Amino acid sequence: MSRLLVALVALLLSPAAARAEGGCEQWIAPALAEGPVTFGFLSADVATGRRACPRTEVGLGVQGGAIIETQNLYGAVTGAGLISGSFAVRPDLEVFATLEALRFQYVQNASLTGTRMSLGQLTVGGTYVALTSGAFVLSPSVRLQLPTSFASPRTRTLGGEIGAAALYRPTNRFEVHGYAGVDASMGLGAADPLPLAGFLVNVGTEYALCSGFAAVLDANVHFGHRAVLDYVAPAVGLRFRAGEHFGAELGASLPVLGAERALAAGGLKLTYRM
Repeated sequence: MSRLLVALVALLLSPAAARAEGGCEQWIAPALAEGPVTFGFLSADVATGRRACPRTEVGLGVQGGAIIETQNLYGAVTGAGLISGSFAVRPDLEVFATLEALRFQYVQNASLTGTRMSLGQLTVGGTYVALTSGAFVLSPSVRLQLPTSFASPRTRTLGGEIGAAALYRPTNRFEVHGYAGVDASMGLGAADPLPLAGFLVNVGTEYALCSGFAAVLDANVHFGHRAVLDYVAPAVGLRFRAGEHFGAELGASLPVLGAERALAAGGLKLTYRM
């Protein structure tokens, strides 16, 4: 991971000679979101698919999930207010970040109830367009999960992810996208660090009915955190734009197989693309 970080820093400092051509240049409307649905089952945007094409934008959003286990007399609801942004340093290079500015947790079992609000996780990363060939784009990326969350009072979580996003966009209103990435994390504190490692595969498609509306259908498979198979989870997204710069996305993901305990996860994100 350290070698990839060094390579990304070198790209940031190098001359802007390359261009992200082909598929990245022919989306139907700049303000309309692209790529996979990014509302997942972990903090911020951890272990979610990444788009292949650089963009410069800022966003505000909310996301959450719920676990309801009546047989175990247990329930949990989580929610987070998100601040996100990305900057296309060059046409082929993007840096990005997502912060859970406020994380809310409500947990109840047979005898106890607890509520907590705190600062959540911050993730930062970069994506580089390594290959363009006609309508096809391939972009490796790296993402770090920084230990900013106070959701667990005595533990901070540190992690990272290395992956690659792929895009095939034969027309300006239809794309097939995918992402594959390896993630790892561990706790920092007095307790056992409980290191985790996982592998995410995302495959999906997006179709723009017009320049103001697009629909996304994804399939996500994650391995290794809770079990060999954490989840198989389809995800859907509805994307809108208002004018040249403003966009919105409403998305949800539902685990249908695996060890994931959440009933569903979803959220709403508003963006301003520059």
